[in-house]
Order: sequence, then C-alpha cells, then structure tokens
Amino acid sequence: MSSQTERSISNVFNAIVDLALTLGVRSIKDLPACWEHQVDDEWFIAINGHDTEQRTTNGNRVLPFHCYIEYNGWPAGLITPYDGVIAAGSRANEDSFLAALESATTTARREAQG
Repeated sequence: MSSQTERSISNVFNAIVDLALTLGVRSIKDLPACWEHQVDDEWFIAINGHDTEQRTTNGNRVLPFHCYIEYNGWPAGLITPYDGVIAAGSRANEDSFLAALESATTTARREAQG
C-alpha cells in the first residue's frame, strides 16, 4: 500500500507529464540534456530523461529520470514518478506547485486550440 506522500508525488508528476504532452513535448530522452520549462513566474522545472546525471542551463544537477523543481530561483524539489521531495513553505509547496501546473496546462490547451 502506498503512502499519502507517494500518491501526492505521483499526482504532481502526472500533472507535469500532462503539461509536457499538452505543449507537444516528446522523447525527452533524445534531447541533449534536460527538458526545461518555466511553468509560471514562480515555478521552473527540468526533467532528465537520460540514464546519466544532467545539468540544467543554470548548472543544477538533475539525477537520471528525476524532475528538478525551483520556486523563485531557489531549489524547491526533486521528484520521480514514484517519490521525492517538494518544499513545504507557506507559498512554495506541493499544492501551489500543482495549481501552477494545472493552470499552465489549461493555458497551453487554450493556446493550442487557437
């Protein structure tokens, strides 16, 4: 049986995948490094689809098959589809990150529809 944290992380990772697919991202393993995306003014993500450690354009290390998360330029999380850690501050937390991902996905869908 999985814990509440594992289910929450999975929900967050699924929201990241949903955003990426909506944006037309495919085969991140074929990119030269991480796939990076500024989710909104506060949140940034970098996903490493490689089996070796990669670095973001800002030089942050991202382990194989992990998603690195920043909030206002500060490290705020490191997750996989199965587990991880996200900041638990009053503004930088799992709920606000998930809301930002969902909002970005909604915006991307609207823009794709013209």
